[in-house]
Amino acid sequence: MSARNGTVIEDIGGERQVCDFENNQYLNVGPWRIPPEHHSTIYYCKTLGISFEPFVNKAFSAYYHQSKGDGPLVGKSLRQSDVDTDRAGNVAELLAKCVNDGFLDQRLTKEDQERLLEYLKSTGLIDRRELNYRANLARGWENTPTVGTDMGKLGDPYKLTELLDIKLGAHQEERDHPPMVFQPSGGMDQIPRAMEATLPKGTIQLNSEITEIKQTENSVTVTYQDTKSGAVKTITGDYAISCLIFSTLNKIKTDFRDDVIDGLRAPSSSPIVKNGLQFSERFWETKEEIYGGITANDFEESGTISYPSNELFSNKTGVLLTSYARRGGAIKLGNKSIADRIETSLGIGEQIHPGNFRKYFNGKGISMAWHKQKYALAARVTWSRRNIIRKMPPLIESEKRVLFSGNGMAPFHQGWMFAAIEAAWHSNEDMDKRVSKE
Repeated sequence: MSARNGTVIEDIGGERQVCDFENNQYLNVGPWRIPPEHHSTIYYCKTLGISFEPFVNKAFSAYYHQSKGDGPLVGKSLRQSDVDTDRAGNVAELLAKCVNDGFLDQRLTKEDQERLLEYLKSTGLIDRRELNYRANLARGWENTPTVGTDMGKLGDPYKLTELLDIKLGAHQEERDHPPMVFQPSGGMDQIPRAMEATLPKGTIQLNSEITEIKQTENSVTVTYQDTKSGAVKTITGDYAISCLIFSTLNKIKTDFRDDVIDGLRAPSSSPIVKNGLQFSERFWETKEEIYGGITANDFEESGTISYPSNELFSNKTGVLLTSYARRGGAIKLGNKSIADRIETSLGIGEQIHPGNFRKYFNGKGISMAWHKQKYALAARVTWSRRNIIRKMPPLIESEKRVLFSGNGMAPFHQGWMFAAIEAAWHSNEDMDKRVSKE
């Protein structure tokens, strides 16, 4: 889902928002990235003629901002390239000196130690003679040289003892979070819109709230209420495939087996809140040289500030993802009014981008609390390994006339479109096998 001008978001028992972003800009309030290895998602985009554009997932000039703890670097916005390079350089120095001083004699042969030492020297991070980590071109310039005899000044590295106070950025990203991924041009909602356009008119029936699913030996009947007229209707078929998120499906009256019900309730519901704000100037580019990428922070009601990878160098407005709050932070942020959610993002953003965040905010924002959406009740479901082994098999087996699909059926890819597509393909294959036996 993408929020753009005219998009309506309404919380359960809460406020109703109408997005008013300018210049046809938008925020992907649901899935927002497509890694290269998500072949099924890419397959549909190519088949449906949806154009891609790069999504910069890692930008050296974005920040790590840690607000908690002690130390001289806490509370500062640190360029990711500085921290990443200094961490690698300090570790290279320690390892090189361990080799040089004979501390690895029991673990490596003399030949391998020499090769390791040569590798560490070849990184360009340490002095080849003294083995000290020092200012270098990998870390970059504090003052860039200009012309003639202007030698510039290399940036001074952070001390190892200072870096050890900073926890952000230490975890190695998983393979499906590479530095560059992809996004559909115009928003992630281009994918379902293109899918809908290929179907015969009337295939998708909107404004239909399912209230009961009931099976016989040969059929399944779904009872639903027209949310506009209030009329209660039924539809019967040989089979049904449920793509509903489990947190919603569990609220519907069914005649499912006990082990199936137990399986649907096994994963936990994951709350997520995404906030997006629009700014009159792309200050992160013009003032801070950040082009795409993500700033990581430890504010529980934010966690992430993502800078747009499209419309780079534009003189128009720009929309930032200012909060990607999870778990307790999502509950805390979601319990606030919309105005207070926006203010929370502004307050956090101003600490990370002092003097710019409030100055360039144009007053337009949107907030999506997925656990407060009536037909979702969560952003996704999260499985434990133990429950995958114990509780997933009945869902794979499915009911006699109802098959289960959707994101929850691909537990190692929770939250990705890829998971829902792979689960749908599995359900279709299962359906073919069942029908062929009849």
